[in-house]
Amino acid sequence: MKTSTYEYFKEITKVPRPSEKEWKIRNFLIDWANVREFENRTDKVWNLFIYVPATQDKVNSESVILQSHLDMVCVKTQESSHDFEKDELDIYEEEWFLKARNTTLWADDGIWIALSLASADFESHPKMELVFTVDEEQGMSGALNLDFKFLNSKRLLNLDSEDEDKICISSAWGARISLKKILTRKNPSFNQYKVEIFWMKWWHSGVEIDKNHSNAIKLLTDILSHIETWIEIVSIKWWVADNVIPSNVLAVLWIEDIESFFREFSNGVGNHKQIFDCPDIEFSVVDFNDKMDVVYDWVEIVNLISEMETGVYSMSEKIPWLVQTSMNLWIMDLQWDMINLTYLPRSSDMIEFENLLFKIKNHFEKMDFNYSVHSRYPGWQDDPNWELVKIASEEIAKQTWKNPLVYAIHAWLECWAIVAWLWEWANAISIWPNMHDVHSIKERVEIASIMNIEKTLEGILRRL
Repeated sequence: MKTSTYEYFKEITKVPRPSEKEWKIRNFLIDWANVREFENRTDKVWNLFIYVPATQDKVNSESVILQSHLDMVCVKTQESSHDFEKDELDIYEEEWFLKARNTTLWADDGIWIALSLASADFESHPKMELVFTVDEEQGMSGALNLDFKFLNSKRLLNLDSEDEDKICISSAWGARISLKKILTRKNPSFNQYKVEIFWMKWWHSGVEIDKNHSNAIKLLTDILSHIETWIEIVSIKWWVADNVIPSNVLAVLWIEDIESFFREFSNGVGNHKQIFDCPDIEFSVVDFNDKMDVVYDWVEIVNLISEMETGVYSMSEKIPWLVQTSMNLWIMDLQWDMINLTYLPRSSDMIEFENLLFKIKNHFEKMDFNYSVHSRYPGWQDDPNWELVKIASEEIAKQTWKNPLVYAIHAWLECWAIVAWLWEWANAISIWPNMHDVHSIKERVEIASIMNIEKTLEGILRRL
């Protein structure tokens, strides 16, 4: 009996799958393949490959890769007790949308996993190599270390965009920049308080970095670098997925004059609201009884971070609406004897990308930060006139009644990391159902769009 993408997805939401801990969903898929007697294997980094034979009418057709990732972004409300390693999602339907209570929905990339499974029941399709990579949301180590001897196809379909009426044919270069510095501490002078900024908007640090929503870590360092009331820093900490712009940050400070500090901090937040689209920002200042030593040269460190801009650096001249170069600060961990910072620069221009890496290195070496680059990934640009683009455009138009937009994306997509290392003559496109507020607690997917994209894929595979 044919199982729909929607039905598969509801089953997948019951399987926890944080980055680097995808074994439960991988076992779920292996069991699915074994029941159907589909050959399957894993490589040394635990990417999964499932081989679906062609239907009788397509045995002489070229094979195709359907690629998705196993892990999901783990974001929840502050009040939620959800355990992303153990608990299934609490999903529900509301006003034609599928949503999850108090957490991300995991539709990225759970919908494509479900669609890959559903495609095995299509009446007509070529041989399919279903590729499920690990660690896309955190480090993309699965795609970057994928064992290509397990693949024979040179056509790749990926589902990791966000609109059913768009076809993505390129993505940006990117890397993670790690900065570390050993700290010197001294005895504190004043009373200690815990300061938190919260209720800023959750947004994707690539495709939505141009939405003028700001960064909580950057906001905190900007305010502290200009505040006149004397303070000293014990700790600053926030971490979220690198493809999420931080919406919260927590600091422990020694403050000489709490009333003056509160007034200045409030003014700083108020000014920020005037510049950025984040009207719900709030902050709290409460007594903190655990007395700890403070950082000796915190002023220079905070100023250095404040001076390094985040957000949009430049826009594309060829595509006016496309962000060309940007940067997100997603980790700040100033605790004990070390400060750790992690930046994520992106660019569709290789020269600008390399220049930004050089700028970061030079800037932080002023204070002897240790600089390293890791999880570097390639960008890719395909031909808009390629056969698969045309076929996908026609099939999408049948479901949406309009021609889709062929576009570029300011983020990384695994399919281009794979294609870049696969063969120089390989090609890829990325398609997706209509999703909203991806990687946030408001994430939702249009139910009808899930059905549309299933029909679209079925039409594409029938014509290959």
